[in-house]
Amino acid sequence: MNDTPDEPSRTRRGRPRIVSDDERRSAIVKAAHEAFVEQGFARTTTAMVAARAKVSKRSLYEMFEDKTELFAAVVRENRHLILDLPRPAGEDLPLLDTLVRIFRLDIDEKAEREREAILNLIARESTQFPELSDYLYENNILRSREELIEWLLEQARQDRMVVDDPLIHAGMLMDIVFGALLPRRRLADRAGRTRRIEHIKQRLAIFLRGIQPD
Repeated sequence: MNDTPDEPSRTRRGRPRIVSDDERRSAIVKAAHEAFVEQGFARTTTAMVAARAKVSKRSLYEMFEDKTELFAAVVRENRHLILDLPRPAGEDLPLLDTLVRIFRLDIDEKAEREREAILNLIARESTQFPELSDYLYENNILRSREELIEWLLEQARQDRMVVDDPLIHAGMLMDIVFGALLPRRRLADRAGRTRRIEHIKQRLAIFLRGIQPD
């Protein structure tokens, strides 16, 4: 019988987990989003974003050329909260129901707060830095108005509405919805937020009555 004491067991360390480029990019965009919301575009630095994302500045610059491109990535990641377009092929819903889905008026409270944050971020920073707005539109990152125009023209082709000037119609719709979703004061209670959505739906119904074909 072997009386030699067993050697103490050694803890084997596995290979460090390799983080994929997609995971690293997602972490950077998430960190940038948080920083832009909290600090604003001017006060946010790439060093701050890299530290939040737990990556090196070198890794950040391998994926994003500068802070403007990083801001655009944040908007691109969240633009699904702004408009749900294009619509599925063959969709046959009442126009009001479709507009409710297009403008994401049926989302839950968590998504609603996320939408409010991204809309406020875009509005605030585009006012202070018009070049940001130019960048978003020139690079087709924000195409809300254009996508809405395409939808309106398709409805007109189906004789579901009369669209004399699609640019004006799209602008009116965006003013009706986003003008109400960006209030001067935040609505903290759920009842106030629900009431706001109902008011938007009523305004959309009034708009639709005005463009119904004879």
